[in-house]
Amino acid sequence: MNVELCGITKRYGSTTVLTETNLVFRAGEITSLLGPSGSGKTTLLNIIAGLVEPSSGVVRVGEDDVTGLPAELRRVGYVFQSHALFPHLDVAGNIGFALRVRGAPRHRIRARVDELLTLIELEAFGRRPVATLSGGQRQRVAIARALAADPAILLLDEPLSALDPDLRARLRQELKALLDRLRIPTVLVTHDRDDAFALSQRVVLLHGGAIIQEGTPEAVYRQPVSEIAARLLGPANRLPSGNGFCRPEDLELASNHEPADFDMAIDQTFFLGAHWRIQGRGGDGATVVADLPNHYGLGAGQTVRLRLRHRHGERAPMRAVG
Repeated sequence: MNVELCGITKRYGSTTVLTETNLVFRAGEITSLLGPSGSGKTTLLNIIAGLVEPSSGVVRVGEDDVTGLPAELRRVGYVFQSHALFPHLDVAGNIGFALRVRGAPRHRIRARVDELLTLIELEAFGRRPVATLSGGQRQRVAIARALAADPAILLLDEPLSALDPDLRARLRQELKALLDRLRIPTVLVTHDRDDAFALSQRVVLLHGGAIIQEGTPEAVYRQPVSEIAARLLGPANRLPSGNGFCRPEDLELASNHEPADFDMAIDQTFFLGAHWRIQGRGGDGATVVADLPNHYGLGAGQTVRLRLRHRHGERAPMRAVG
């Protein structure tokens, strides 16, 4: 079953925070809403959930218009950023909470809880207090609780925020494996590019309350439709010709006998483990960023010549900017 947003607009007084938003979330597809603070991504998530009422537009679940329904009557599973598990309930109690509130028979609650414990691979944890769980286990329990009432769509608000890099990478793998097993649309809000790319089949870029691009992670990274879209996903160098740009990893040093795309005066260098990132000014004064191998030993004050990297005998593709 698909979930569709048709012409969704949200205003607070004279301020428009979402403009004419049209999206379809398809069954089995994971979509990331990616954008900076104030882009409208969380407002959009809350409109789907029924926590915020749109100023205009329609929310459909399948063929049903649910725009006027309150959150508790929508078939929506919502995983909050903090997980919001109930500390006085064990794992099974948390997962079965929504069914118990709705008055479901005990045998049905038990069966559904067991089914979800298997899905999240915590079969032996039903009677554990949630305080004894790891961060990844708490996240899985929160997702199972959101799935208990058989929602038509699963929403996740910043599921991996405020985690150290090692834990974030591990939980990203666990979350991806779990979400891939679901058969309903999944929508997550994030401001982290790596989370969006690793978890999603589709990325929707928002800026200033509007969708500026949507597509596969590779497509939005490699073929952004505007400079704003390009820079939302990391550093981008506009080519001197003005008809495109390249990413830092697309550049390499050019020898004195080769044509160069950039002549760059290095201002700063950053050691990033696998490579050095150098940043400086091109001949036109514009900022240029390049990622180069560690063995070059470049430093601030030097001038280098850079060209588009060759891949399989061809120059790295220039990404068009609309």
